[in-house]
Amino acid sequence: MSRYFAVLLAIVTINLAAPSAAQENPESVFRDYDHMRSIMDDGMMNQNIVMLMRAFGASDEMTADELQSLEAQVKALFPKPLDTVEVMKSEKLGDHWTREMYVYYSGINYIYALVLFHTRPDAVVAVNFKFNTDPIVLLGEF
Repeated sequence: MSRYFAVLLAIVTINLAAPSAAQENPESVFRDYDHMRSIMDDGMMNQNIVMLMRAFGASDEMTADELQSLEAQVKALFPKPLDTVEVMKSEKLGDHWTREMYVYYSGINYIYALVLFHTRPDAVVAVNFKFNTDPIVLLGEF
């Protein structure tokens, strides 16, 4: 069954906002790191993919039907909420730039997320966001 996860979500790895789009798109802007994490953690743990993708800037990247289809696929893979989240890797890239990878899981069901963000004095801007059931895909970003 985990092979099915990797194959399906490898196809739907989402590469959201490009740097210029994220700066213009208020959907990828959060009050602070804790606010960004609360939105991401809620979306990932509860498979609320439509909300998650809109919050991280997918409203102009995917149609409403594509978002609904993606959420249905994720809910089929993870029919129950996930109960644990851990930071797998965190990397400072320079002044105010960070890339982090998280694992969300219950039992032996795992899904991974990666976000590149810019911490500004007034906000945190998520510049790039991806998720996948194959950690190697996202670890390749480091």
